[in-house]
Amino acid sequence: MPSTLQDPRLELTGSPAASDRVDAVDVAGAFRLNSGAAMLVMQSRALSHGHFATAAASVVADLAVLLRCERVSLGLCVRQRLRVTAISGVTDLRARQNAVLRIAQAMEEALDQRGTVVYPLPPGTAPNVTLAHADLAQGNGRLSICTLPIVCGDQAVGALLFERRDGFDAQALQLAKDAALFIGPVLALQYRAEATLGARLETSAAKGRSPWRLAALAAAIGLGVLGAWPTTYRVVAPARVEGAVQRVIAAPVDGFVRAVAVRPGELVHADQVMLQLEDQDLTLEREKWQSEIAQLDKQYREALSKDEAAQIVVAGSKLEQARTQLDLAQRQLERTQLKAPFDGVLISGDLSQSLGMPVKRGQELMTVATDRAFRIVAEVDEQDIAALRVGQTAQVMFAALPQAVAFTVARIAPVATSADGRNVFEIEGSGAAAAQTSQSSLRPGLRGVAKIDIEASHVAVVWWHRASLWLRSTAWRISG
Repeated sequence: MPSTLQDPRLELTGSPAASDRVDAVDVAGAFRLNSGAAMLVMQSRALSHGHFATAAASVVADLAVLLRCERVSLGLCVRQRLRVTAISGVTDLRARQNAVLRIAQAMEEALDQRGTVVYPLPPGTAPNVTLAHADLAQGNGRLSICTLPIVCGDQAVGALLFERRDGFDAQALQLAKDAALFIGPVLALQYRAEATLGARLETSAAKGRSPWRLAALAAAIGLGVLGAWPTTYRVVAPARVEGAVQRVIAAPVDGFVRAVAVRPGELVHADQVMLQLEDQDLTLEREKWQSEIAQLDKQYREALSKDEAAQIVVAGSKLEQARTQLDLAQRQLERTQLKAPFDGVLISGDLSQSLGMPVKRGQELMTVATDRAFRIVAEVDEQDIAALRVGQTAQVMFAALPQAVAFTVARIAPVATSADGRNVFEIEGSGAAAAQTSQSSLRPGLRGVAKIDIEASHVAVVWWHRASLWLRSTAWRISG
């Protein structure tokens, strides 16, 4: 057997025509031994090809030589329809659309009857429906036709159609059946191996089988690939923009709001009056002490003229006290005008609709922040704070900005604060935020979402870390 198959190949090498002759000699030599050997040779040749198209073309060409057929066609069921995939001697099926259509109809006719269809019918055989075969015979010069279904398990997955000039004797018919039985399923499996996932699921559903097993396998493979995908472990937290320097303006004295010059969002300059408190009482107080000083000064001068030492000391002390009270009243009167401590922007304290409102000494009224330097404050949840270190890089995305802003962790607050019902640690970022973003776009009060880079990792590790934190806290609460 090995010498029968190999010796001709050693003699015929070189050109493609020689290779085709070698294939024909191989199959014919194997058939002279027995039909089973021929089937094994064609199976091995089909499996040796890397793609279904070349394997199918090789098989139909071998079968045409072996059975001395004018044409051998292979059709497979694709998405609930039969599709002609290979015809011996034809490289471009689109150029033979009429013939391909007739061949497909004949194959479907055999599949509908779930059996072998031979046309013309041999004497003594049970009658079959052969309308499509008769139509094909009219177009191929009245050649004899034999169509055999290809069956995998209990499902018909395709068909082989043989067209022969001399008719089909018992030996040729048996060899055609062997080809459909042993080689057809191999080609069908090769085609399914190259099919897409969607086509496999659709084929499984069409066969009445549940596609969940294949879908579960595909999902498991997808999750495995996704889990092994490299990524960066990041801590996500809400963030806001603050001025690098902020100053709270408080009420210096008890009083009432008289006038408001600016509103939040407006730029202010150093020493600009932003808010005016009522000063009528303080003005009267200043005038009172001015009058008192005038009287005491007169008494002091009279005591000096009379050279009364005791009166000089008493009048001088009262005059000094009155001058101190006047200075205090004057200072309090000046404080009724709340001025900007530096150039910046007013970020809070809209009192334009609160004229006449009483204020208490020390009450916070406005907040001014510089408009030249900024810092980003991220509110990191307490369960993620252990992974943070000073110097880690991060990015924050604001709805008002088209691109993310980069910053570096500069400070981690040592004490937690409460925000929206959860404990958070404030992380201050600085560095590239002000440099990368223009002053006109980055403003105090903007809120966004920050992502702080912790370390290089994989998607599965990140998922497992977050899931383990949740499971641990949940189990602790449930266990009581």
